[in-house]
Amino acid sequence: MSFVSVNGVRLNVVEMPQRSRRRKPGLPIVLVHGLAASSAFWYAAGAPALSLLGPCMAYDLRGHGKSARPDSGYSVTDMAQDLEALMDDRGIERADLVAHSFGGMVTLLFALRHPERVRSLVLVDVRVRPLQATVDVKLPRVPPGVARRLEALGFDLEALARADDGMDYLNFVARIQLEAGPEEAAGLLKALYRHSLLFRTPKAARRWIELTERASLVADIQGDDPFDRADLRRLQQPVLTLVGGRSTTLASARGLARICPQATLKVVPDVGHFFPVSKPKLFLQPTLRFLHAVARNEADG
Repeated sequence: MSFVSVNGVRLNVVEMPQRSRRRKPGLPIVLVHGLAASSAFWYAAGAPALSLLGPCMAYDLRGHGKSARPDSGYSVTDMAQDLEALMDDRGIERADLVAHSFGGMVTLLFALRHPERVRSLVLVDVRVRPLQATVDVKLPRVPPGVARRLEALGFDLEALARADDGMDYLNFVARIQLEAGPEEAAGLLKALYRHSLLFRTPKAARRWIELTERASLVADIQGDDPFDRADLRRLQQPVLTLVGGRSTTLASARGLARICPQATLKVVPDVGHFFPVSKPKLFLQPTLRFLHAVARNEADG
């Protein structure tokens, strides 16, 4: 772990050397996490296994993990510029990019602006805003006992029922973890969304809420339209779009598969948005196969 200052922001960076000495040196692999996560996401997903193919670098987006938390600068454009500066700093001229959720928007913009620096893209459960303006994260049918408990904790269930953005959902989950405590929160979330705690600690949940309330993150993201549907047709790199069969981002994955000339779609049955950490093999196996095939095709080309 080290810290690198780019664009006036101190970012936490984790680098993993290539593990297999019997292989030729592979192209670097850069891992970009989503909102309310950190580079630790990739360890939970087993991503160090990717270092069999090449050296890996993961980092905390600005405002996340151990990186600095400025008051502004959270748009996709800002974060794509951070990625560019970070690759420059670490001497990475060209890489395979692997991203989850919001990180996919960052890597897509980077690939559109700097196609010569991206060999391939792995987009894992990514909502692509030009293809999917909203996501269906409204509350499911709430059991009466759970509804009464949420209301007692101060939640407005009618407002939550109207939510159509992933940030609303993340705020709700973070607040449940803080208001109810870990054990009860785990049960409530299991009853609502079929998953348990998303934030590893109360501190992480509190940091996310503070970031959305005190910084310009929400306005920056919602006010930035860095590329459109037509731009995506310009992507010439091989793209693997992995998506959970129960995910809210299926529309984005299918849209990318139709639009991007070299996109491959793989729907992972019966899993949701965070399947890389709940079912790491379902993320690692297709990703390793795809990256290996990309490297082989380039060598043969």
